[in-house]
Amino acid sequence: TVLPVRPDGIISMPYAQAVKAAGRTPEDVSRDLAASYGKVLNDPEVAVIVRSFSDYKVHVGGRVVRPGVFPLSGPLTVTQAIFQAGGFQQEAWLSQTLIIRKKPDGQPMVICVDLWDALEGRDLRQDLQLRPWDVVYVPDSAIALVNKFVDLYIRKNIPANFGFRFDVPI
Repeated sequence: TVLPVRPDGIISMPYAQAVKAAGRTPEDVSRDLAASYGKVLNDPEVAVIVRSFSDYKVHVGGRVVRPGVFPLSGPLTVTQAIFQAGGFQQEAWLSQTLIIRKKPDGQPMVICVDLWDALEGRDLRQDLQLRPWDVVYVPDSAIALVNKFVDLYIRKNIPANFGFRFDVPI
């Protein structure tokens, strides 16, 4: 019997309890199913074979070269996801990179990681393993925010030319 894994990571079979499959090995799921079927059958043998992998995805946005949605087909860290998105832009604030993740109760939580420390080799624990449907956001650096403020609130609102010109006699 071919069974899809539900979005909540559970598989359901007749006479067996709902069994969590997502994030577990086929051997672990087989053992749980055999134990569940052992209540109604004598010495059941259960084999779990993975036919295909889910199309889990992660979202990467902010100051990256190509923001978008990327497949999560195996282990993937925050920096690996950013590099899939073409790397970070010069204006990126790597020490304030955000991961938005859903808690088991469905509520979002925000994790701030310092990718600068990870990339410099000071704290590799900052390069977290991503989970399905995580959102990685690389914000603007402080100087990029200042530049954006100057552009939006000064250059575009004051009708003056802020350029400089030097005339040099020859």
